[in-house]
Amino acid sequence: MEKTAIDRRVADQVRVVLPTRPVGEATLEQLQGWLKSAFRVENQLAGFRTGVLAELTRREGVHLVENDLREKGLRPRRKARSEVETAVELEELPRTSEGMRDGEIPYENARILAKASQDGDIDESELIGPARTQSPDKFAATVRKHQQQRSEDDGMSRLEHQRSQRFAKIRTDRTDGMTVLYGRFDPITGALIETALSQKMDELWREEDPRARCTPGQRMADALAYLVTREETDEDTGKVRGPRLLLIADYDVINRELRNGRLGDGTPIPVEKIRDLACQSDILPAIFKGVSQPLDMGRSRRTASPAQRIALIARDKNCVGCGATANWCQSHHTIPWAVQGNTDINDMVLLCSRCHHKVHDDRWVVRRKPSGRYYLKPPSRPDRPKATRRKTSYHRRRRTAIRQRK
Repeated sequence: MEKTAIDRRVADQVRVVLPTRPVGEATLEQLQGWLKSAFRVENQLAGFRTGVLAELTRREGVHLVENDLREKGLRPRRKARSEVETAVELEELPRTSEGMRDGEIPYENARILAKASQDGDIDESELIGPARTQSPDKFAATVRKHQQQRSEDDGMSRLEHQRSQRFAKIRTDRTDGMTVLYGRFDPITGALIETALSQKMDELWREEDPRARCTPGQRMADALAYLVTREETDEDTGKVRGPRLLLIADYDVINRELRNGRLGDGTPIPVEKIRDLACQSDILPAIFKGVSQPLDMGRSRRTASPAQRIALIARDKNCVGCGATANWCQSHHTIPWAVQGNTDINDMVLLCSRCHHKVHDDRWVVRRKPSGRYYLKPPSRPDRPKATRRKTSYHRRRRTAIRQRK
């Protein structure tokens, strides 16, 4: 770490000195040594970064630090959140944090240890040695075994904890546009899911042409898609129920044909595919202006109408704060309805639950760019240093106590 003057300001810089010899001219021993040194420096930088993140989180709060990681560190939203959580958890594991700063413990092993410490009681001194020598895959198994051995009720509390930690994620891979589905379940639920998938895979295998079979991975994907998206008939009404998909296309009046086919989040799809899906599904038109679909409700209702929600999805595509999928978002009034705000399309945006709390609880505000796109602006950072704020708070409390005694 060295201090360098830049434009009359003093900035802290971390400098890594790299070998000047080209890798093509190095000996085998030199290459192996360089790789080992690179691993050690990577661990040290990770340890330094987690310490900085933990301190920033303590001073400014989780949301502001996550926002900085996304905008300045160019981290994806989920990666930013995970890094902040790990940094905070590692504060309770001083030996692990020290091992990272010394370059002996990789970040992945530290992350596994931090998560285990939140799941239950662990002995850091027993795990610090394997954390230095084992790969993340092997170390994760070591930690699980350690947790089982420390359990006093035959693993029942651990099973209940696993159940409480269940979750599933669905996201879009930005590199190729494919949808990625990922989930974690307790062992019993996982076994039930695996059994259902296996049975459906067996049915699909029997229906396939033996000369053109799918791969096992493709067959499992087809089985999962069938089980999740299948339609069901309501026994009381006889009505068929299933998932609804929002498709958008522009209509060329002159040529009388559809153009620019896309999903609700803006993902382009072939117009021919829209025609195929329209034959199988109900059509939900996304009309921005027209007598049949009024989009300005004023004070007549508090929540967005189905037509307004369709228009919001078509306009915003996802959460205007963090980019979460529109299916997880709520319609937020930029001027609260309780203080005479209108339920009009231009006075609402899509916000996920997390960003909704930022607005209502943490003083974030919705702003609109000249291009018409909405975004979330974080609250202004306090200009005073932390020590001054503490001192001011102390004197304020002291003056209040004196007035109460009088």
